[in-house]
Amino acid sequence: MKRPVSAARYLVLAAIVVVPGCSSHGVYPVEWGGLSASPGESCPTLAGEFQNAGERSVPEGGSPQYSPPYLSSYFLADTATAARAKRVRFTGDANEALKVELLGEDASLEPLILQRQEDYRCEGGWMLLESSRWVAEQVSGVESLTYRLRKADDGALVVRVSASAFGVIFVVPIAGSSTEWHRFPPGESGGIRSVSQ
Repeated sequence: MKRPVSAARYLVLAAIVVVPGCSSHGVYPVEWGGLSASPGESCPTLAGEFQNAGERSVPEGGSPQYSPPYLSSYFLADTATAARAKRVRFTGDANEALKVELLGEDASLEPLILQRQEDYRCEGGWMLLESSRWVAEQVSGVESLTYRLRKADDGALVVRVSASAFGVIFVVPIAGSSTEWHRFPPGESGGIRSVSQ
């Protein structure tokens, strides 16, 4: 005896065919100045200290953002811990390895040592960090994130954040992608100590 095909299955198949993807992609803000060049496929020079709380440029039509981006959140899954740092320090040659330290009275983590090819890669003058996670809140699906890091001519750290996601809401598949830009000014070390010292 044949099993009847459920109405829900027809809805899923129809949605896969007709559902449009939504996207929101911003361009680099010209008011942030030029970007430092890196020769060939070498990694950019990122050494320095930067403010942990930065600013974001959201593309036209994108959702308004009421909290600053945190540089440390690119390296830590625990966003509450990431937000406690005042500054982030990069040392080392990114062509081989990069040391990342969270600085400030409330920071409480040991420095991170990131290895090229194992933890990040370099492409077109950018350092790329990639991650993905399963989301199971209002939507069930997978979100992939790519962070491209590079210094601006004024010494600030600029990050291009690219996100793509595919998921399901009430058996209806959805997909989307976005690009936004984050900027982190050079850090000021006055009166803030590093917990790693």
